Amino acid sequence: MTLDVLGSDLLVRCASYLDADGLAQLGRTSARFGIPRFGQERSLANEAARQRFRESATDEEGSRLSKYDDESDVGLLRALEQLRQPLCFDEFVGYGFSHQKHPASVTCATYEGWSTAVSGHVMRGGRHFVGFEVKKERDELLPYINLGVIRTVSLTDGIDVKADWRGEVNPVIVPSRYTLAVAEKLRSQRTSKWGESSVHCCSYYCDSGRCLWTDWDNEKGSFDWRGQERLSGSGTVGLLLDLDEGTLSVFKNGRRLGTMKDGLGGEYCWFVAVASPCTTSISRGRAPN
Repeated sequence: MTLDVLGSDLLVRCASYLDADGLAQLGRTSARFGIPRFGQERSLANEAARQRFRESATDEEGSRLSKYDDESDVGLLRALEQLRQPLCFDEFVGYGFSHQKHPASVTCATYEGWSTAVSGHVMRGGRHFVGFEVKKERDELLPYINLGVIRTVSLTDGIDVKADWRGEVNPVIVPSRYTLAVAEKLRSQRTSKWGESSVHCCSYYCDSGRCLWTDWDNEKGSFDWRGQERLSGSGTVGLLLDLDEGTLSVFKNGRRLGTMKDGLGGEYCWFVAVASPCTTSISRGRAPN
């Protein structure tokens, strides 16, 4: 009853101090907060989220977060909050990983097969730069490491690591190496947010510097590209995903090598697939000039 005497403008201003989860909780407390009232386009919770996003998001952040038609303002605010969090790995699939001491690093302990780690941060538009710092146990070891982007899929949803992946998980060499069931189950997770691009997984292969990509069906590629260099020892590989231009560019130890692949579009996440002893760390940053 106390809140009922307060005007909507004041309530929206008070609610704008909540984060996305707090606003979602607020929207569930009563119809007044969660359902648009007569003559209003948004609920009180969504209006507070809209105002907070508009006031706090930078132009760069706004370019990365175009709002989906079926997305609430609270959902868009949550995406902004996630964009501001440090990158980390959220999914680990394969038998080669040892205990992870930090969520932004993944350690492969053996040469016994491919294992893959995926970041849960979803990139939907604009420009995104990431640095992969690779530390090998010994520089003379072969760098069997793929660094790149992958669709927003689960690598284990209905896919058995032993029976389907055959104990080795590397999504960029599907379907060349694995059963057709793996490719079909990955493609079955497609949504409209993937867009029209057929580039569903694309990576820089450290051992040769070549580009590997696949649509998890009939199209795939492994090719040389202008500026290509391998990462023979420890070092940092930067990747710039430009969803405005549809390109993936590569930087080695702070030096731009060039555009590795074009034709990308829709949603992606960062991933690393490894099959040699090393530790790979992921961090968000700005592309070097």
